[in-house]
Order: sequence, then structure tokens, then C-alpha cells
Amino acid sequence: MKTFKMMSLTVVCLLLGITIAWQFRSVKLNQVLAQYEKKNVSQIIDELLMEKSNNDTLKVRLQELQKEVDAFKNDENVDQQYVDQMKQSVLLTRMMAGLETVKGSGMVLVVEAGGERSVDASDIEDLVNELKASDVQAICVNDERIVAMSEIRKAGDYVMINGRQLVPPYTIKAIGDPEKIDRSLKLMGGILSRYEVRDFKVDLKKDDNIVIPGVRDDGTVLRIDKLTPVDQ
Repeated sequence: MKTFKMMSLTVVCLLLGITIAWQFRSVKLNQVLAQYEKKNVSQIIDELLMEKSNNDTLKVRLQELQKEVDAFKNDENVDQQYVDQMKQSVLLTRMMAGLETVKGSGMVLVVEAGGERSVDASDIEDLVNELKASDVQAICVNDERIVAMSEIRKAGDYVMINGRQLVPPYTIKAIGDPEKIDRSLKLMGGILSRYEVRDFKVDLKKDDNIVIPGVRDDGTVLRIDKLTPVDQ
């Protein structure tokens, strides 16, 4: 009986010791976990603060880059405007030189012989000069553009313009003020009166959509190979 009590007491003490040890271990583990969690929270806060700082820095850099992009776009727009202005200037210069095909309102004349006398180069030249005097801005004869260096001369039975032989009937197109051209051509003793004396057939009409081709740009009409610009 006494032995049984001793064994029971030993078992109870053993169980009590195990329970106390386990409780101590559990408390210790909880303390460690709490410190670990506390440490993790602190690290997370630090990381969040660091990320916030990085984000603020990136925002500032992004704003700087956006300003640079905007400045670049503005410079690009300025450059594009300059290029567009240069293109427009070149186009206007080519138009004035007669190198571009142009269109506008004006007059169209078709001239051909009606009697024994043929239409001569001088007749065409007189008509072209009369048109120039009426402030036309573009002229062509049988689609040969008349420019500053164009020659109008006789070549046998033909009229030669810009080095090409033209045959009648001669179609002269002129872009300008139709009313002014009409008055100029029909003046008393003017070009049409002289044509009538020579029995030339003349068909004269106004046209709001005259197309005049540009002069050949192959160096055969506009020649500048002997020219050198003078420095200002």
C-alpha cells in the first residue's frame, strides 16, 4: 500500500514537472513569436517608409522627365514649323520660277491661220507680250510653259518654244484676271485687231479651272550652270 502511494506520488510529480516544463516552453515560444512578429512589423514599416520615399523620388523624377518631354515636343514643333515654312518658301520660289504645275481662272485662246498667211513666231510672241502686260501670272503655249528664259522663234514652218517645235493650232492659256485680260486683248488696234487683219481664226473663252504645267526641270530651259551667287 505504501509502495503504491509512493509510485502514485512519483507519477503525479512527473506529470506536474512535465506540465510545468511544457507551460514554460509554451510561454517562451510565445515570447519569441511575439518578438519575431514585433520585429517583422517594424521591418515592414521601415520598408513601407522606404518605398514611400522611393515613390516620392520617382514622382519628382517623373515630373522632371515630363517637363523634358514637353520641352522636346515644343522644340520639335518649332523645328517642324521651320521645316514647313522652308517647304512653303521653296514651293513659292518654284512657282515663281515656273517649275510647278499651277491652276486658276483666266483665258484660253486658240489661234490658227484662216487665210494664206500662217501664224508666225512673232505673232505668238506679240500675243504673249500682250498677256504679260495684262498682269497674267502664268502662260503656256501648247502646254509649253513660258518663263523668263523661254525663247519664241521661227524654225522653218514651225514655232519653236523652249527648244521644241510646236504646230498649229496654237492653244494659249493664261492665268490671271479674266476681265482684265479680255479688255487688254480687245483694245482698239490691239492684238486681236491685228489678228483679224491677218485673217487668223481666234477662239477666246474664259475658264475658271485652267491648268498650266511647269517648265521642264532638266536644265534645257532654265540654265544656271554659268552662274555663281555673289556673297552679300
